[in-house]
Amino acid sequence: MVGVVSVAMLTLLLYAMEVCTGLRGLRKQSFDEAVLECAELLLIHPQTMESIRGGVLGDDDDTKSLIRCVGVSCRFWSDYTGLRRDIIERYFTPDASDTLYRNRTRACLEKLPRVLSFPHDHRNQRDLAYRSFLCYYHNYGNLKRTQDFVPMDSVQLLQLARQCMSVLCIAVEDLVNLTVAELDEIRSVHCLIRCIGLQTELYSDRHGVNVDLVYAQYGEGYDEAAFKANAHRCVSSYSATASSEDPCRKAYNLLYKCFENVRNIVSRFEVQESYET
Repeated sequence: MVGVVSVAMLTLLLYAMEVCTGLRGLRKQSFDEAVLECAELLLIHPQTMESIRGGVLGDDDDTKSLIRCVGVSCRFWSDYTGLRRDIIERYFTPDASDTLYRNRTRACLEKLPRVLSFPHDHRNQRDLAYRSFLCYYHNYGNLKRTQDFVPMDSVQLLQLARQCMSVLCIAVEDLVNLTVAELDEIRSVHCLIRCIGLQTELYSDRHGVNVDLVYAQYGEGYDEAAFKANAHRCVSSYSATASSEDPCRKAYNLLYKCFENVRNIVSRFEVQESYET
C-alpha cells in the first residue's frame, strides 16, 4: 500500500510540475540565443556564422536573412510595422561616456526608407530590417549577452488566458455577458487578471505593475513618454487605496482598470471561443 501511495504521489507531483512549467508565459531570450535559433532554422552557412561570431556582419543574403529573423523572433522587427526602437534598444548597452549615440542612431535611421513597401517585397523588407539593425549595431552601443523580455503575440496571450482559466477552474460561460458592475464584484475574474499579470511578469503582488514591461508588451504605436505617464498616473490613483485589499482585487484594479490591452486579452478570448463553438 505504501508503494502504491508513493507512486501516486510521484505521478501527482510530476503532473503538477508539468502544469506549473507550462503555465509560465514569460519568454526571455538573449540576442545570441536568437541568432543560434535563426541560424538553425534558416540553414545559415557555417562560414557566415563564423564571421558573425567575430563581429563582422557581411552584406550577403544569409546575414540579412538571419538579422531579419532575429528581429522577428525578438519582436523588434515586423514587415508590417517596421522597427520598434524601444525593443531593439533593450539589446544594447551604450557607453557611459558617449553622449551622442542617440543622435548618431537617429541620423542613420532617417536615411532609410520610412514607408514599408506594399504589397510586401520580401527582399526589400529583409534589407530594410538589416540596415535598421546596422544603425544600432554601429552607433548605439554594445550588444548585451544577457536575456531580455520578448513581447508575446496575440496567440500566445490567448493561450495564456486559457491556461489561467484552466488552473483557476473558470469556464468561458463564467465570463460571457458580464456588466462592468458584475466584473467589479466577481473575485474569479479578479484572480484571472492577477494570474495573467503574474505569469507575464507585468505585475507582482510585491512590486505592483511593471510599467516598462507593459509598454514593451503593449506600447507599439504609442508615444512612450505619454503611455508611461498615463500608466503611472492611473496606477498611482488606485495604489493609494490598494495596500490592504485582497491580492486578486488589487491586481484587477491596477491592471484591468488601467490598461485597455489587458482587458482585451479576456474579451478577445471570449470572441475566439464564441467562433469556435
